[in-house]
Amino acid sequence: MLLFLSALVLYIPTFAQTTATFREVPKPADSLVDSIGVNTHMTYGTTAYGNVTAVKQMLSTLRVRHVRDGGKYYPIDSNYNDYEFGAYGAIASLGIGFDLILDYNGGGVPRPMTPDVMSALQTLAAKNGVTVESYEGPNEPDMGGNPNWVTDTRSFMQSVYSSAKANPSTSAIPVIGNSLAGPPIDWVLLGDMSAFEDYGNVHPYANTQYPSFTFATALANQTKVSGSRTIYVTEAGWSNGTNAKDNSPNVSEDAAGRYLGRLFLETLLHGWPRTYAYELVDEQADPGLTDTQRHFGLFRNDYSAKPAATVIANMIALMSDKRGSVRPSTVSYSLGTASPVVHHLLFQKQDGSYWLALWQEVSCWSGLNGRGVPVINPEVAVKLTLPNAGPSITTYRPHDSTAVVQSFRNQQTITVMVPDHPLLVRFSLVAAPTNLRARVQ
Repeated sequence: MLLFLSALVLYIPTFAQTTATFREVPKPADSLVDSIGVNTHMTYGTTAYGNVTAVKQMLSTLRVRHVRDGGKYYPIDSNYNDYEFGAYGAIASLGIGFDLILDYNGGGVPRPMTPDVMSALQTLAAKNGVTVESYEGPNEPDMGGNPNWVTDTRSFMQSVYSSAKANPSTSAIPVIGNSLAGPPIDWVLLGDMSAFEDYGNVHPYANTQYPSFTFATALANQTKVSGSRTIYVTEAGWSNGTNAKDNSPNVSEDAAGRYLGRLFLETLLHGWPRTYAYELVDEQADPGLTDTQRHFGLFRNDYSAKPAATVIANMIALMSDKRGSVRPSTVSYSLGTASPVVHHLLFQKQDGSYWLALWQEVSCWSGLNGRGVPVINPEVAVKLTLPNAGPSITTYRPHDSTAVVQSFRNQQTITVMVPDHPLLVRFSLVAAPTNLRARVQ
């Protein structure tokens, strides 16, 4: 056994250097920023969400534009309705829009949904300055113990979709389908729901693995329900309860930060335009890290930032380009590397600069709970060759900061070291004129 283990340790696979040439139309840089959302629980008043001022500060730090939360409505309890949408209004003042979950489970929303209730929800939203960007179907109804969940979910989604489209105040608001979380048979049982939704919905939790670990399975399942509908990822994340005793999957805060930095790039790479991280803050204190459910936050229970919050805030700061629009310019370039796990996405800003995101899509953690250990991934060399010398090339590592890491001048080919978190390479291909003079007409 010892000899066998030694052999495993000594065997290091090698890959030949390969160079791939790309001719791509870049995505607008702001599409990355606009893809980033986060789950909150603003009505959980006895948790960290009860401090609305602190929640606003965390969201301001991140600068996210999208939040996912419950869209409960009680026709006979106006006090609750005002409390709920008042809390949403407090954070909507930051310019944040909402995906609201409509869920018959728990009695929070009348069943079936009606146009009058949709109108009431929109009235509450308008009264509190809340922009509803989407309505969403029930959250994981296959996990609630309801033996009739298939029939109930299908009929409820039909009532949601027809009510939303029949109401002038909601007809233009997209409806996201319900999510599922059980075994693959649940998607088969629910069947085709594409007539009752504008977007499909997946929760591709990767347990301790890299972000795209379950993407193929999630898509194969969801196609049975949503057909060719575009996918929204309404939940994805990693817990940091590394001392849990229930054999549940948890990773360190550092590993989660590396994963979250790549998550939004991987979902965009797969054509999924919006991803909501789960969740904003650890709801309850658990200093022993023994409760998995209490450690999904981007921020700790004391509102201090974890590495995941830092990398998201830095990526948004670097890639934000909201004003105006981008006319993408096709560019050719090549990437040479000996690693098969380097992924990339190309973006462009309104000033004409290109931003190339590079990362290793690899695991950063091995094992469960107290038996888990970090995986140290060596950085890999990638040779970037541009069609002509770039007058200015700079690199950034948002996992660490927004500062420039490297600068190059008048280089056509550079070699960068790509880590297991995002590396951003900014380059331009045409130098700005230096001898412009005003011309008098």
